[in-house]
Amino acid sequence: MSWSAVARNQSGALTREQLRRGGVTDDRIDHFLLTGALERHANGVYVVRGAPISYRTRMWVGVLATAGVVGFDAAAYLWGVLDAAPARVHIVVPHTRRVSIPSGVRLYRVPVPDEARSTFEGVPVTARWWTVLDVLGRMRADAAYRLADRALQQRWITLDDIRRRAAAFPGRTGNRILRLIAAQCGDGAAAQSERLLHAILRRAGLTGWHANLPVFAGEQLVAVLDVAFPAAKLAIEVDGWAFHSDADRFQRDRHRQNALHALGWTVLRFTWADLTTRPSYVAATIRAQLARAS
Repeated sequence: MSWSAVARNQSGALTREQLRRGGVTDDRIDHFLLTGALERHANGVYVVRGAPISYRTRMWVGVLATAGVVGFDAAAYLWGVLDAAPARVHIVVPHTRRVSIPSGVRLYRVPVPDEARSTFEGVPVTARWWTVLDVLGRMRADAAYRLADRALQQRWITLDDIRRRAAAFPGRTGNRILRLIAAQCGDGAAAQSERLLHAILRRAGLTGWHANLPVFAGEQLVAVLDVAFPAAKLAIEVDGWAFHSDADRFQRDRHRQNALHALGWTVLRFTWADLTTRPSYVAATIRAQLARAS
């Protein structure tokens, strides 16, 4: 492949070594630099004159200058996990690698196993599941709960991913929040979610509700509702994270919800993130539905 084709594939960036492999001598490279045909952006890394300096170009400069991979928030932006790109490109390299950090790059020195490496349109990047775990570990708890809820719904990560990561790297920054998230996915998650919901209802002064209320269609049990307001035929269900990662349970719950609707029930669903970070929203939504029912 010609050096110009390499530059096109790398958003205008390339290294001295790539130029040499493309048949360009060092003297010619120095001439290109002198005349402005190439612009130096890092030690041994150049951008072809006329190429727009896009965020993707800056990623390539960071990768080529450090032999690292795009990671953390920059990788999350590529994968669509985060909506906005960080001001500086986040690059991950091993602890032992000595590098000169290019301008506009934030360096992370953490291990990335082979199975956690990927590419995004040619850019070396941490795999999406690994990226999500990296980002979760550096978030505040409320934001981490919301992202984990979304990531599990979208099948970006699994409960096993969270547990394996925390076990494989026991001293790594971010493991505390990952362990908290894993705990909410575990066997006691449903009970804890229901206790939180009950506390929200009590604080809001909402009455007339029953926990774990069975609903029958004739003699057939349709559902056992997490919380029910029988007079208003209002059911409150809490979707734990395990719910999102279990396809069979997801399908069963949709069938159950359809059966409840056929019996005249309204179903409101809330997530763990709702209960822990937006309790006032939960209470207000329930109160509004009760007002409509009355």
